[in-house]
Amino acid sequence: MAQSAGYTFNADTVDGTTVRDVAGYFLHGTIVGSAALVAGKYGNGLDCTGGALHVVVRPPKAGDSFYPLSTDGGLSVAAWVKLNDNTAAARCIASATSTGTLNWAVYASNAGGTVEARIAGATYSTSTSIRDGQYHHVLVTYDATPATDIVKIAVDGVQVLSVDSSAAVAYSGTEVTMEAGRNALTGTEALNGIVDDLRWWNDPVEAAYWPTLVGAEQIDHLLAIYPFDHDTAEDFGSYGKDLAVAPSASFTTGLYGRALVSGTAAAGASGVVDFPACDRLAICGWLRLDTAPAGTAAPLLAVTTSTGNARVRVVVNTNRTVTGTWTTIDDGTVSVTSTAALTVGQWTRFQFAINPTYVQVRLEGDQATESIGDGVPHVAPAIDGLDRLYVGGDASAGGQVSFDYVTFTKNFLAEVTSGYWSGAPVVTPYRPANVARGVYHFNENTGTTADDKSPAGNDLTLTAAGSWVSGIQESALGANGTGPGASRTTSTWPASPPGWAFSAWVKCRSSSSGARFLVLRNAGEEVAHAGRLDGLFWVRLFGASGTTGIISSSRGPIPAETWTHVAASCDQKAIQFFLDGKRFSVEPYSAGALLQPTALHVGGDDPDSSVADVDDLRLFDSPISAANVAWLHQNTGQYYDVAPTIFAAWGIPL
Repeated sequence: MAQSAGYTFNADTVDGTTVRDVAGYFLHGTIVGSAALVAGKYGNGLDCTGGALHVVVRPPKAGDSFYPLSTDGGLSVAAWVKLNDNTAAARCIASATSTGTLNWAVYASNAGGTVEARIAGATYSTSTSIRDGQYHHVLVTYDATPATDIVKIAVDGVQVLSVDSSAAVAYSGTEVTMEAGRNALTGTEALNGIVDDLRWWNDPVEAAYWPTLVGAEQIDHLLAIYPFDHDTAEDFGSYGKDLAVAPSASFTTGLYGRALVSGTAAAGASGVVDFPACDRLAICGWLRLDTAPAGTAAPLLAVTTSTGNARVRVVVNTNRTVTGTWTTIDDGTVSVTSTAALTVGQWTRFQFAINPTYVQVRLEGDQATESIGDGVPHVAPAIDGLDRLYVGGDASAGGQVSFDYVTFTKNFLAEVTSGYWSGAPVVTPYRPANVARGVYHFNENTGTTADDKSPAGNDLTLTAAGSWVSGIQESALGANGTGPGASRTTSTWPASPPGWAFSAWVKCRSSSSGARFLVLRNAGEEVAHAGRLDGLFWVRLFGASGTTGIISSSRGPIPAETWTHVAASCDQKAIQFFLDGKRFSVEPYSAGALLQPTALHVGGDDPDSSVADVDDLRLFDSPISAANVAWLHQNTGQYYDVAPTIFAAWGIPL
């Protein structure tokens, strides 16, 4: 059973009208019409009254078939649904169409107020009504594996219908449109209700798994992403599974930025990842064999238990074929060897995968599989103990191999989609949901007040050194070098902030004393500085009794007289540096608890001879993610809601 797509509607998955697919296939949806986010079963849901969630599944690049569109095993659709009123009408929870045909549709209420499904032109009705104003979990499955296909409908985890199907479902053409909240073919039969935790499979969901669907919201299937950019082994996924780079490793130019190189002494990078037990797992990316092994096979990648027992071990053999060995829960150890061989010095896309039926090694177009004996798909974990990861070797040796953009997803990609297979996956950045302590667009272009658009109301007052200048978006705050361009001597800020972050566009002048564009003070003492010093991005945080934190990062050059987007985020353990929307360094922070600023100076200090123009400044009393910074970089001049929702955290690449 492979989930093709999944949608929740919370701050970590919704960016404007884009809803991220958390099932691992990058089938992002778009909120269309008058559909809007409201309180749902879990956090937010989507109120589909005159609008819908619109998803288009298009064919990938030549050479790859699109796995999510397969109906060989069947179909399942599930969601939590609450109707806004008890009017008897045809109301569509979700549906899919291809080449002018309605392939399937799930209805929250037909004219009789009951749940039904329409599959391949046939209608399957129940006597169970959900028109009571409460949330109900609705699940429809179509099982194509037995001799006679079966349709089942369950409401709140209880089966209310099981009948033989009267028509076979199959997608036609090369494109499928799925919509939640209305009939995808006609654009009618509006739900006039709320959908939450929507899931779509290309297999029937077993009854044993129904309590899991009803009991908890789905989670992100993307376990980790290692792009190795900026010469680090950071996890750009949601869960922060960063790896430590071995002293013997190095970095080189890869296919998408930088790549990790391992020698013979050790794996290039390793660390504790504690991946969850999986019924399926796909490891995808690019590798380059730098030196062919002689005498014995060389390790390429391994995942072990906390005590060092191998769960996954991939090696390159002396004939340059690749063997993947998995230790499973029910079926012991099973191996599969590619029929294709690696070419020394040549980048090769790869996939190492397991599901309850078989394991697989794929190198470019070559695909080798080995059965592990479970002919009927199930959802019990196939592999556990995925505690420690080694990339470029194992616990004892390195494989003389380079890796680029390695991804781990809790799914089995029988035919890897273009997002994983043809390049680096890219997830849409999303707006921070933290309550901002300052949002300054500096678009007034007149007067002496710079309005704070955040709920904090920390307006700034232009000083004698300040002026209005042309900015990156409308006007900006300028400073002449005799002091800050604008200041505030009191500020709304918590006494013990959980973090500290800022984002801004700056244009710094060359100066021997540097160019401070942001200064925070408390009773005359320094809390934080940010600026350009010796041509580099410079941030200084002060702890209790003047303890100094980060001073600068040597890898962050800021050109003079050029508008540059800068950002930094500190969580009291580390500080992240960003230039033009991209994270370039993460440094440890050990200066202790962050201080409460009472005075803000923008465009310099008081007094100060440095000169910096500032535009689109955002201040936070909590850390923000890399995806947040990317959104801030891309959305200059955007406003914040008066009362933003609580940030749910999702750091990603990506």
